[in-house]
Amino acid sequence: MVVLPVSMVDEIKALPIEKANPTVAHAHNLLGSYTKMDLILHSNLHFRMIQTRLTPMLGSLTGPMENEVKFALNEHFPSSEEWTKMKPYHTILGLVARTSARVFVGLPLCRNEKWLEISTQFTEQIFVSVCFMRLFPTWTHPILSKLMPSIWKGHSYIRQSQKLLVPEILRRKELMATKNLDRGTHDTLLSWMIECADSSESDPNHLAHLEIVISLAAIHTSQMNAVHVLYDLCAHPDCLEEIRQEIREVVCGNDWQKTSYAQLRKLDSFMKESQRFNPPSMLSYHRVMQWPHVLSDGTVLPKGAHICMPVNAIQMDPEVTTDPEVFDGLRYYKQRQNPGEGHLHQFATTEKNLLNFGHGRYACPGRFFASLEIKVILVRLIMNYDFKFLDGRGRPPNLRAHEFLFPNPDGELLVRFRGNGVLYRPTLGARGIPVPLKRMVCNYHKRIAWWLVLTGNGNRASKAVPPALLT
Repeated sequence: MVVLPVSMVDEIKALPIEKANPTVAHAHNLLGSYTKMDLILHSNLHFRMIQTRLTPMLGSLTGPMENEVKFALNEHFPSSEEWTKMKPYHTILGLVARTSARVFVGLPLCRNEKWLEISTQFTEQIFVSVCFMRLFPTWTHPILSKLMPSIWKGHSYIRQSQKLLVPEILRRKELMATKNLDRGTHDTLLSWMIECADSSESDPNHLAHLEIVISLAAIHTSQMNAVHVLYDLCAHPDCLEEIRQEIREVVCGNDWQKTSYAQLRKLDSFMKESQRFNPPSMLSYHRVMQWPHVLSDGTVLPKGAHICMPVNAIQMDPEVTTDPEVFDGLRYYKQRQNPGEGHLHQFATTEKNLLNFGHGRYACPGRFFASLEIKVILVRLIMNYDFKFLDGRGRPPNLRAHEFLFPNPDGELLVRFRGNGVLYRPTLGARGIPVPLKRMVCNYHKRIAWWLVLTGNGNRASKAVPPALLT
């Protein structure tokens, strides 16, 4: 493996996929020939659907995601107003798995316990296999792969996913043929793959396998990000209160939708700073060279070379990040206040110096979905629950295996319920009128006033808006 400096980002970005292939690198990192993750080398259907269907449809998927989070909270979170111990790693995993499944496979399959087990445990088995096999020389891998229980279990979960999903895939194909598939079931990643797969990708077993691969890419990365944010919010309670106030201001007088989450700049900044301190991997921007190439500095990259960038070292470089050792939850919020930078420095945007999602044409296509999903979950948790560390304890230390960084699975927090109404409790105006109601009624009366003016009754228009609504 060749680790390149950040100065080479633009040069690597310019290389075509025929010369520097990121998909081959991902399959290699996941030992695809043993874990059956090499499926991604034969089909990019999932990549296409995320880019062309999932991301453009996020606005209409926000409601279903919120509904699933509400349902999942009742299943996974304590409802007591007394402080209760919980392990966020496992609890948040359940929330993310259910929310992702609502978008990936839809109702009622997203609440099927077998599917939830498959979509979460498959990933666990893959990473156990990868982390263990990497400890040994590559010539031992063919032997180890036949002896490891985690490999057996991973293959078993693939077969179980096919057994569960193939009948559903066939059912949806029949309904699509007669145009009888309901909108809620159609607007899922599984249905889009069925609809858009070409002849080499349309085999139901292939689609079922691909669905579980997508779950691997989506669920655990979002889960780990959300857990890190919770830990960091407990460590920085001053930011927690600022973010709560921002959520109240965004909610006030507006319908809660995808664009509302885009207005949560402080939360977005905190998520990005948390990811800077806790990247999912110390290395990113992986490529495998398909042809030899000589870099501008004379470095020769032979065919087959695996190249990457030291994402953590770059982000913690003082020349890249001011005071990199200081956790500043509003770091990127402040940067977005600079002229011309309002659209930059977001959690889901990629930059030359921030490579957690990659950069350029082949950056992670699911980062926009991940950003929205994490925010949908965190907004509900932040507004409806209080969190704190156990007495005398601080942030649970992260765990590291090779270049991978994980939040501590055994880490504990204290949580208590604040009430369901907190998120939507209206702010009262000067005369005690709820602001959302006040705005709605005021707009109604303004329309009446304009109608009176247009119909020649201007003298009556000034009386159309009650004075109480003007203060």
